[in-house]
Amino acid sequence: MLKVKGVYDGTRVVLLDPITLQPNTAVEVLIPESTVDAEQLYWQRLRAAGLITTTRAQRRQPRQAPPPVRVSGEPMSQTIVDERR
Repeated sequence: MLKVKGVYDGTRVVLLDPITLQPNTAVEVLIPESTVDAEQLYWQRLRAAGLITTTRAQRRQPRQAPPPVRVSGEPMSQTIVDERR
């Protein structure tokens, strides 16, 4: 196995050491644990071991406001004012 250092520029990994590879050569990228959040690493290991398939954060759907309800009669603000008198 050959070890080559690189930097992630936000969209791709750029190798720092000169190396000649054939096009479409499969490579494996190992990220040092010090750069990965400990909790994120914990969940990744559980997924890799097959103990879980998804985390709560992945399942969480954004909350949607309930649709407004039409009310007959006086406005609620008027009812509150009347009851305070």
